[in-house]
Amino acid sequence: MKTVILLLFLGFCLAFTPYTPTAGWTYYIEASRALTWPSCPYRFLSFPSTCDAINLWSGAGINQQFTFVQVPGTTDTFYLKTSCGRYVSYPGDCSQDKIDTWPEAGVNQAFRFSPSNSGGAFEYFIEALGRQNCPLKWLSFPVPCTTNQPDLVDLWSAAGQEQTFRIHPVGSGSPVVHHWNDDRPCADPFAWYSNSTKNFELLCTSGSLELSYSTDMNPGINFNYLGGALSPNNVPGWANNGNRWAPENIEVSIGGTDYNVIFWAQFISAENTHRIGWVSSSTTSLPGKWDHYAPNHLFVGQASGGDIDAHVFFDRASNSHYLIWKTDDNNVGMKYTRIWGVKIAFSANPNLSVSVVGNPVVILDSNGLWWSESWISGGSLIEGPEIISYGGYYYLFFASGRYCESSYMEGAARSRNVLGPYEKMSVPLLSTGIVGVSNGKKLIGPGHASYVQDQKGNWNMVWHASTGADSACQRYPFVSNLKFTSNGWPYADF
Repeated sequence: MKTVILLLFLGFCLAFTPYTPTAGWTYYIEASRALTWPSCPYRFLSFPSTCDAINLWSGAGINQQFTFVQVPGTTDTFYLKTSCGRYVSYPGDCSQDKIDTWPEAGVNQAFRFSPSNSGGAFEYFIEALGRQNCPLKWLSFPVPCTTNQPDLVDLWSAAGQEQTFRIHPVGSGSPVVHHWNDDRPCADPFAWYSNSTKNFELLCTSGSLELSYSTDMNPGINFNYLGGALSPNNVPGWANNGNRWAPENIEVSIGGTDYNVIFWAQFISAENTHRIGWVSSSTTSLPGKWDHYAPNHLFVGQASGGDIDAHVFFDRASNSHYLIWKTDDNNVGMKYTRIWGVKIAFSANPNLSVSVVGNPVVILDSNGLWWSESWISGGSLIEGPEIISYGGYYYLFFASGRYCESSYMEGAARSRNVLGPYEKMSVPLLSTGIVGVSNGKKLIGPGHASYVQDQKGNWNMVWHASTGADSACQRYPFVSNLKFTSNGWPYADF
């Protein structure tokens, strides 16, 4: 019965994602503990250097990696092989419940993964398949959280919260191969469908805000370079240097005129930090046509670390526009970073103007994600927010970690309201472990994605990654399909 349920789950909502337990992939296995990290740090299935025991550890590294080896004749059952070559094991004697390791794979090393249906993203019950006649057969962890030593892992008689685990892909011997979508680097890629050119267009971080296009949107496309979006004429003093980050365009129509408006983070020399500015085009979305600059950058709280990564979301339900951005808190040594939101309004009299309506509010912070690292020791970092509306939820996507390093990832959260509160997805949407290779090179640090629908309404995500070693900070754009599970969590479909 459990095999049928898993197959129905996979067939209904999944094409391929390594968040479905997959043979040949290596994973971290995380206990879904009631308290979040770091208040409950011991949560990763682990083995000591002697490779003779199994417990929960407080970090994810080589001694927390398990390669899934498929049990012959099954689709959902695996031997869990440690990096030292032994297998997670359990006793055949029903009176015992100790979990340890064994040098070979056999009947007492087979584990079946079943979706927990808990409402969380990619959470599973892990059943000791060789103990079908034993009451204690579900891999389990204790309710109290140990804060200073490894926690116990044993077997329990029922499947519930303390038997729920998540899997985090680390890599595969047969990695995903990604199409190289552009020969030109493109950090912080933003893609949208242009109603003026009838093409999909792409903006990149650069001094001129470089612009490319494609006639279609799918993982196999190629972007073609057009030129810099910005007009070099009449540039105001606040925008007079080329230190410009993370541009995004939105189309608005006012009084019968269609405008393209780019928001970006501009370095303000007088403040020695970045602020959010904008520029508009009242003609078309072609190079050099964005020529009407704001008289000054936007004032959205003047955070001491700066305001970056602006995103404008149009909410059809309320017919309102919202500005979403990150305060660059790590720039001033803060351990956690924040995503903010505020309503904005567009008007034209006769030139376009943008005004802030109401007071900004924090809609998400970086707390509680063990996989989110920061430039600040002991901290976590999120940035690059994007919002879409789908299936009754608002999905807030964000990048996390240190850009151009293997810790950089893409995450997600969801809410019934555009300004939150948001529930974070417990696993990354993209990570270095999930993505594979392109042109024979390993992709590093995927994230800072934008989200765009193709002509048929299918969602795609356009994300950047660097190639080769962590030190090679040359980011290129890649495209993946975005899909959703039956319980409403997003995943990258490879």
